[in-house]
Amino acid sequence: MDLAHGGDHFARNDWLRPPAAVLVSGLLIALYAWLILLTTIPYPGKIGLDYNTLGTDWMVFYGAIRSVLDGNAALIFDGDRFTDFLNTTFAGLLSSPLDFRPWAYPPSFLLMLLPFAGLGFLGSYVAFQLATGALLARALQASTAAPSPVLLMAALGCPASAINAINGQAVFLVAALIVGGFGLLERRPFLGGLVLGLLTFKPQFCILVPIALIAAGQWRALLASGVSALAMVIASGWMFGWELWLRWLPLIIENFISPSEKWIAYGRMWGHSVYACAVLLGVSARLASWVQLLAMIGAAVSVVIAFRSRLGTRERTAVFLAATVLAAPHSGPYDVTLLVIAAAFWLMSRAAPVPLWCWTLAFMVWLLPMLSPPVLFPVARIAPLIPLLLIVLLLRPGVGGPVPGR
Repeated sequence: MDLAHGGDHFARNDWLRPPAAVLVSGLLIALYAWLILLTTIPYPGKIGLDYNTLGTDWMVFYGAIRSVLDGNAALIFDGDRFTDFLNTTFAGLLSSPLDFRPWAYPPSFLLMLLPFAGLGFLGSYVAFQLATGALLARALQASTAAPSPVLLMAALGCPASAINAINGQAVFLVAALIVGGFGLLERRPFLGGLVLGLLTFKPQFCILVPIALIAAGQWRALLASGVSALAMVIASGWMFGWELWLRWLPLIIENFISPSEKWIAYGRMWGHSVYACAVLLGVSARLASWVQLLAMIGAAVSVVIAFRSRLGTRERTAVFLAATVLAAPHSGPYDVTLLVIAAAFWLMSRAAPVPLWCWTLAFMVWLLPMLSPPVLFPVARIAPLIPLLLIVLLLRPGVGGPVPGR
């Protein structure tokens, strides 16, 4: 199946035409989300949530790469000291001190941050958002036979993308690698695998990649993804020193087996993972961990079914996007961008006219980040049901998957 000219489902360039009520409501919500970004600059918390200042997550990324380049790599592995460093370095930008912002990413992520390290905080923050947004736009354009402005506006203009820009997060890059990597599989499997291997910079979003490639019988792509991931390890070790990996590996294993209470309180519980929502609904932490594990297994099974089926590339990618969010042990409101793309791909697979209930579900996905985090908005504690529902609909052609015979 060719990325631009191949299989029927992937080559269709549907123009999404939502009902007027859904369109107007969606645009108003998106406008409000982007207005929060603008008002956060002079008046954080004036409208919406108080995000402190723009780019608080980018402070972690930029602070980490600068610390390593300045010869203070050990600092990034001490969550308390690193948080103090961020509060001191960015005191002039913060409206209040950050509570707890550890570095939890593999050293290979530093390679991706390196090109931005010399631009200063503000320059690097803006450049990273623009560069990764452009990559996502290119991947989405390649996912249809002709450019779809509606798809681009939905992905890059949704409330989740506004929150990604406010925080300075990397969801544009994650989405670009997933959409672009799977889009290349049929035509250029080795290149597609190389792209997918780069997802190891955020481990929670790459755990389903080998499962998808094995299920699809994409052995060249599987090999390439391993080569890509290994190359990132070797390059980062050679460039920044192997001590970073020797420090990171025990730390990540310890956090997986027995995560720090601070990380759970200030990080994980402020997302909308299955674990966080289960705990907020009154489930014990131990049982919530088991529920999260079941969600991971269910997500993996759904990916196997999708990639062994006759679904088109676009629908398979949509299942993977939704399953990735469901399986992730930690995800934030900005990661809903992945679900927005999955929902758009699902709508594009349906026969016209698209029923109102489909637009209603898509609107719920669009709205979800504005009702987050679940720790503050109880209604959002059912958030994991949304990717689950998308997966079910995508895997059941008679209910919401691709139209037979198309």
